[in-house]
Amino acid sequence: MMNHANPLDRRLRLSGFLLILGLLTEAVCLFWARPISFLVLMGVGGLFLILGIVIYLVSLVSLRHSSKSDGS
Repeated sequence: MMNHANPLDRRLRLSGFLLILGLLTEAVCLFWARPISFLVLMGVGGLFLILGIVIYLVSLVSLRHSSKSDGS
């Protein structure tokens, strides 16, 4: 694996990993027929999805902000 990836690549990979982990968690919960599965689906799966989306959006905003300051 490349250790010299720029910060944007690392953030996007982390975001993608969290999104995939959240979707896998929710997919497993769909086949789990227990009352606790809804809590796991919303708590763990939802948390991973929200974190992945937030990290993605923050990385886009920070990229736009850094490119503005570099161009001036």
